[in-house]
Amino acid sequence: MTLIELQRIMGDRVNVTLKEEVTPEERQQDNEQTALVIGLAKQMINNGDLILRTEKLMAQTKALTHSYAMELINGNGENNFAESSK
Repeated sequence: MTLIELQRIMGDRVNVTLKEEVTPEERQQDNEQTALVIGLAKQMINNGDLILRTEKLMAQTKALTHSYAMELINGNGENNFAESSK
Protein backbone atom coordinates (compact mmCIF):
# COMPACT_ATOMS: atom_id res chain seq x y z
CA MET A 1 0.00 0.00 0.00
CA THR A 2 1.30 3.41 -0.88
CA LEU A 3 1.06 6.49 1.30
CA ILE A 4 -1.34 7.99 -1.27
CA GLU A 5 -3.65 4.98 -0.94
CA LEU A 6 -3.39 5.22 2.82
CA GLN A 7 -4.31 8.91 2.68
CA ARG A 8 -7.44 8.07 0.66
CA ILE A 9 -8.46 5.39 3.16
CA MET A 10 -7.96 7.76 6.07
CA GLY A 11 -10.08 10.39 4.29
CA ASP A 12 -12.81 7.80 3.79
CA ARG A 13 -12.65 6.91 7.50
CA VAL A 14 -13.11 10.58 8.43
CA ASN A 15 -16.18 10.80 6.19
CA VAL A 16 -17.68 7.67 7.77
CA THR A 17 -17.01 9.03 11.27
CA LEU A 18 -18.74 12.33 10.47
CA LYS A 19 -21.97 10.73 9.22
CA GLU A 20 -24.88 11.76 11.39
CA GLU A 21 -27.28 8.95 10.43
CA VAL A 22 -25.40 6.11 12.15
CA THR A 23 -26.35 4.47 15.41
CA PRO A 24 -24.09 4.76 18.48
CA GLU A 25 -23.11 1.09 18.01
CA GLU A 26 -22.17 1.68 14.37
CA ARG A 27 -20.24 4.80 15.33
CA GLN A 28 -18.34 2.86 17.99
CA GLN A 29 -17.42 0.17 15.46
CA ASP A 30 -16.40 2.79 12.90
CA ASN A 31 -14.26 4.56 15.51
CA GLU A 32 -12.52 1.29 16.39
CA GLN A 33 -11.79 0.61 12.73
CA THR A 34 -10.54 4.16 12.29
CA ALA A 35 -8.22 3.78 15.30
CA LEU A 36 -6.78 0.64 13.73
CA VAL A 37 -6.18 2.42 10.41
CA ILE A 38 -4.52 5.33 12.23
CA GLY A 39 -2.22 2.98 14.14
CA LEU A 40 -1.17 1.23 10.95
CA ALA A 41 -0.69 4.55 9.18
CA LYS A 42 1.58 5.82 11.95
CA GLN A 43 3.69 2.68 11.73
CA MET A 44 3.95 2.96 7.93
CA ILE A 45 5.04 6.57 8.25
CA ASN A 46 7.60 5.69 10.92
CA ASN A 47 8.97 2.88 8.76
CA GLY A 48 9.23 5.21 5.78
CA ASP A 49 10.97 7.82 7.91
CA LEU A 50 13.53 5.27 9.09
CA ILE A 51 14.26 4.21 5.52
CA LEU A 52 14.63 7.82 4.35
CA ARG A 53 16.97 8.71 7.21
CA THR A 54 19.06 5.60 6.57
CA GLU A 55 19.25 6.39 2.85
CA LYS A 56 20.39 9.91 3.69
CA LEU A 57 23.12 8.61 5.97
CA MET A 58 24.20 6.08 3.36
CA ALA A 59 24.49 8.85 0.80
CA GLN A 60 26.74 10.75 3.20
CA THR A 61 28.95 7.83 4.18
CA LYS A 62 29.57 4.25 3.19
CA ALA A 63 30.19 3.34 6.85
CA LEU A 64 26.61 2.04 7.19
CA THR A 65 27.10 -0.73 4.64
CA HIS A 66 27.61 -3.33 7.37
CA SER A 67 25.77 -1.60 10.21
CA TYR A 68 22.99 -3.07 12.33
CA ALA A 69 20.58 -0.52 10.85
CA MET A 70 21.20 -1.79 7.33
CA GLU A 71 21.02 -5.41 8.44
CA LEU A 72 17.63 -4.75 10.06
CA ILE A 73 16.31 -2.93 7.02
CA ASN A 74 17.52 -5.65 4.67
CA GLY A 75 16.30 -8.43 6.99
CA ASN A 76 19.74 -9.91 7.60
CA GLY A 77 20.52 -9.01 11.18
CA GLU A 78 17.50 -9.41 13.41
CA ASN A 79 19.04 -12.26 15.42
CA ASN A 80 22.49 -10.68 15.62
CA PHE A 81 21.02 -7.40 16.88
CA ALA A 82 18.89 -9.13 19.52
CA GLU A 83 21.86 -11.13 20.76
CA SER A 84 24.25 -8.17 20.87
CA SER A 85 21.79 -5.97 22.76
CA LYS A 86 21.50 -8.41 25.68
